[in-house]
Amino acid sequence: MKQAQTEMLGGQVAVVTGAGRGIGRAIAKRLADRGAKLVVADLLPERAQAVAAEIAAGGAQAIAVQVDTGHRDQIDAMIARAVEAFGRIDILVNNAGIARGAKFLETSPQHWDDHIRINLGGVFHCSQAAARVMAKAGYGRIVSIASVAGLMGPIDLSAYGASKAGVIGLTRAMALELAEYGITANAIAPGPIDTELLREAWSPEAYAERSRHIPAGRLGQVGEIAHAVEMLVSPEAGYISGVTLPVDGGSVAAGAYMVERYRRIKAS
Repeated sequence: MKQAQTEMLGGQVAVVTGAGRGIGRAIAKRLADRGAKLVVADLLPERAQAVAAEIAAGGAQAIAVQVDTGHRDQIDAMIARAVEAFGRIDILVNNAGIARGAKFLETSPQHWDDHIRINLGGVFHCSQAAARVMAKAGYGRIVSIASVAGLMGPIDLSAYGASKAGVIGLTRAMALELAEYGITANAIAPGPIDTELLREAWSPEAYAERSRHIPAGRLGQVGEIAHAVEMLVSPEAGYISGVTLPVDGGSVAAGAYMVERYRRIKAS
């Protein structure tokens, strides 16, 4: 079984943006474990290099590339570097993004523009550049990391939520237009995921309380997002396209009913 898993993506090349830490790092390492050659892309070169070194130490091939996905010229350079190093691109995981809070009435034009440029524009530009390579081969898998904030109204995150809702809409459009080239496009909408960044941002009390707002009773793990990506980029997933998969412990499914469940938990 282990050998079969290792060979699942054997010979394929995967580009993962925002792969220097957290969810992106977990995705890059999971795909490498399944046999893919990795292009580890991140805004900070030292983080990309560290993850590429981890992957290489495990016996897989990986290169590190610095990229700001808010700039098309850097994206084009990343794609060119991937093709130069490995000759092809089979998988693209759009993971890079930003999330900055601001009340709607206090959201500045720059705050709005940054989220749309990086979170939505970055997905468009990375996907278009990679898909042009994939189309020539007649095969490709594109997975974009959206958010439950793109499916529900987030508090103090209007720019972020709008950008992630845009990613979901773009994913559907890509699924339609790229199907004739053998390329699938899907999105994953994570709920709160237990990362180093989240633990730094929340107090231990807030962290413990937030898990009680989720039907599963806990925050997600980065490996659970990596598992979902692994499924969607597999060769067997060729008939899955245009889907947005919540990985959120049941939060989207529960909707407003979770408020009543939380009330009951607090009252007990």
